[in-house]
Amino acid sequence: MSRNLIIAIVIVVVLVGGYFLFQANVASQTPSQQPAVTENTDTTTNTPPETSEPVTEIPKTHEVIYTDSGYSPSSLTIKAGDTVTFKNQSSAQIWTGSAMHPVHAVYSGTTLQQHCPDVENDDFDECKGDASGTSWSFTFNKTGSWGYHNHVNSSHFGKIIVQ
Repeated sequence: MSRNLIIAIVIVVVLVGGYFLFQANVASQTPSQQPAVTENTDTTTNTPPETSEPVTEIPKTHEVIYTDSGYSPSSLTIKAGDTVTFKNQSSAQIWTGSAMHPVHAVYSGTTLQQHCPDVENDDFDECKGDASGTSWSFTFNKTGSWGYHNHVNSSHFGKIIVQ
């Protein structure tokens, strides 16, 4: 083929492609037709929709299992108002308390000596060691990231993230 013929074919292809591209762009910008408005001849009475109360989430209970290896899961994300049950499946005692060891002051702002015994169970501190096979539950009402540990074995720790 001659060079002029190849150039002519390329120009035709570019022009045809440009035409179709332009037409597609124009068609997408054309406003769609609105349906004609007709008069409503329905004689039934319209009642306003019932207003519904906002859906409130039901608090959930989550489990953290304590074994001789530590807490599992070591990090748990929950909603405010949810309860976490710490189950002791180890061969030793467990005393779950808020960070930092040994004072347990991060969640409540009070020290171990100030809030134990925690009769209202609102300080995120078990306040005593419990034997294997027992459990302790705590309801988290404060949002934040709350570290905790086993006061009897402070090398075992975890985190509850409350949203």
